[in-house]
Amino acid sequence: MMENYTKIAIIITFFSLWLSGYFSSPSQQVVGLFLIFSLGILHGSNDLKLISKVTTSSKPIQLALFIGSYIGTVLIASLLFYSIPSFALVAFVIFSAYHFGEQHFNTVSDNTSTFNKSMFLSYGLTILFLLFNLNSTATVEIINSLTGFTFLTVWFKWIFTFTAIIWLLFALTMVLKNNMTWKRLLFELFLLLVFAVVFKTATLIWAFAIYFIFWHSIPSIFEQQSFLYGEVSIKTFIIYIKSSFVIWLISITTVGLLFLWIQDEKILLPLMFAFLGAITFAHSFTISKMFMKKAY
Repeated sequence: MMENYTKIAIIITFFSLWLSGYFSSPSQQVVGLFLIFSLGILHGSNDLKLISKVTTSSKPIQLALFIGSYIGTVLIASLLFYSIPSFALVAFVIFSAYHFGEQHFNTVSDNTSTFNKSMFLSYGLTILFLLFNLNSTATVEIINSLTGFTFLTVWFKWIFTFTAIIWLLFALTMVLKNNMTWKRLLFELFLLLVFAVVFKTATLIWAFAIYFIFWHSIPSIFEQQSFLYGEVSIKTFIIYIKSSFVIWLISITTVGLLFLWIQDEKILLPLMFAFLGAITFAHSFTISKMFMKKAY
């Protein structure tokens, strides 16, 4: 299923790149936000269902504590973005990077060793800082709006170069250990080239949405369907949507109310990233638990 989807994702990515030449910047932002708040938020809205399956205990009290810790993580993350935004933003980037890398490479590795975890993190950071470097002006504005700190654009290039080299060393090591094929490595390098073209052509939000939706959220939904229901099909997708709908509706309603309350365009994008950051912390822990359970 995933091999077939990868081919489709490449076609969709090139189609999105083609659309970038016809969409104005405001239009790209609107479409990007629509995708993020639909499929993007949806892929993390079934976490409580996942928690009930990944927890090894059937005792209601322990399950309640696990769910409580999930909700508590979201609340603490939200508080950090409000009180210590610089720390929260760095943590968000690190957690997101690891989460992206883990999702992307779960079929060729697992998350049970320090080596694999480091490879996940380095790949995710490579993707994010490639995006930040090629949309440096917009990224600096968001960082400044969130934290008040002015990030030098050259730092994006340095961090991207460093993380890309580290990831490539990890990937080459996996190839030499026969944990990854040369064909897969060459394909990953090709993907990075494709992402670079997309990130350079599209606006920050549209570029992020293309990667986040088509290369992370949809594959994640497939993985969750397989884990929860044993197969990926239209039937299980409908079940997945029904199970996720209430949490998804609460999430987008909360963001919508915040937007209406603040009514300041300059804070809309920083607020969106802060919101995504708050739910990413808890979501990444849940998905890691899912992959660990699948590995056994």
